[in-house]
Amino acid sequence: MVENIKPGRKPRIGVLMPAGKVVEGKGVVTHTFGAPQRATELFTNIGDCFVYDSSLRILDYAELYPIYGQSSGGLSEEQIEKINTLDYIFLRGSNYINTNGQWDEITAVLEKTKVPVMAFGIGVQVPDNSDDYVNESTKRFLQLVADRSKTIGVRGALSRKALNSIGIKNVRIFGCPTAFRHCKPELHLPRIKASEIKNLGFTLRRKTHGFAMLQRYMLRTLAENYRTEILCAGELEEKAIFYARSNLVDNPRQVMEKAVSSLIKEKWLYGENDPLLDLYRSSLSVFETVSDFEDAECRQDAVTGFRLHGNLLALANEVPALYITYDTRTREFVKTLGIPHVDGRYIDRFSFEEAWDSADFGMFEKTYAERFKDLTKFLDENGMAHRLGKNPTPNLSKAA
Repeated sequence: MVENIKPGRKPRIGVLMPAGKVVEGKGVVTHTFGAPQRATELFTNIGDCFVYDSSLRILDYAELYPIYGQSSGGLSEEQIEKINTLDYIFLRGSNYINTNGQWDEITAVLEKTKVPVMAFGIGVQVPDNSDDYVNESTKRFLQLVADRSKTIGVRGALSRKALNSIGIKNVRIFGCPTAFRHCKPELHLPRIKASEIKNLGFTLRRKTHGFAMLQRYMLRTLAENYRTEILCAGELEEKAIFYARSNLVDNPRQVMEKAVSSLIKEKWLYGENDPLLDLYRSSLSVFETVSDFEDAECRQDAVTGFRLHGNLLALANEVPALYITYDTRTREFVKTLGIPHVDGRYIDRFSFEEAWDSADFGMFEKTYAERFKDLTKFLDENGMAHRLGKNPTPNLSKAA
């Protein structure tokens, strides 16, 4: 845990593997913010930016030092010296417990330091029924994190089980920082019947293996009943269609044709006359900043869809959201936070209206309040100064 910080001094902190970048007055934005042409060529998952942005809103600090891993080609002695001046480093919440991690380089760097390393809401990503959670590189890295912190903060019970399997027992479950980004000990969601919904946000995750037909069906039928906005988290073809439609790229017609052709080839679109394409042309939104995504969700009466963090951002803003779960990550997530959901594996004769009207948002509110306490314990026991419980939440740009 963090030690030897004099009273009144805010800590100097580092972040491992940040997502996007911090821009004054905007908060966290994608690496393609302000560059639509480049955005059509580079995949960016703005959901990772939600987690990073939310972490920075929760933590209280004087200085932030980003530390990149494998893609940087290693760290210089000067950078290592800088890390040693920090009070602690945190690892942004993501699916870092898996069998494909390549952490040898960053682990070797950290082994040259003594700085505490905190895992801030990490989770496991494995196929159904797998007991194979990590490779040797990930195991070595996570054991270093466990040795350098009082507890590791994880997304849910499956993530704890995965860490327990490699001998790591100092684990605390609280979910994801995105849920707590407004630092409120309680959330209160409006109760709205499906028949009362006018504006509906749909969080798109097109590359969801085995659920393409279901997702297409939902988009089409929901758009027939509600004023639906498709909220894109970073898919390349969707970004190309959006920026071409907005004339923000060179040769917009060619960009549009290429993207549509790719989606037809993938069989996401059933030809150029597919009504889903009309929906894309009228109701698809793309975001390069967390705050813009958040504003869009706050304009909705309700949110549903397949994006883990997209739905959570809505709930964090007290906009009711119904999850469609489709893998171990999403199922672990809704269980940890008591989030209303429909298990995509068992959808047959599906009625969105019935699912929505039976959703128990009271359970989410109750569970959120308990997890808020768990998060507070995690931060306190690790000596991480924070803003939880303070109102209003400080502006990110002033904190960074």
